Amino acid sequence: MIMFLVDDFLIWLAKELREIAEREVTDESKLKEELLKVRTLYETDQISEEEYIKREDEILQRLENIRKEKEASMASVKK
Repeated sequence: MIMFLVDDFLIWLAKELREIAEREVTDESKLKEELLKVRTLYETDQISEEEYIKREDEILQRLENIRKEKEASMASVKK
């Protein structure tokens, strides 16, 4: 009986952790905050223009990937 409870708990925990991880990975607001932070670092001369462009491109690419994933997910739900 106890083993079933432990198994159920571990399954529930794994699902919860997966959902949290998915939210973290697909949270556009965190990337937008990161983009603002990078811009602030550049504007206050804490990073070079080259570093700013590199980091900005990386963040924008991650945002684009999230949006594409969301669109694909929505399209598959509509089918």
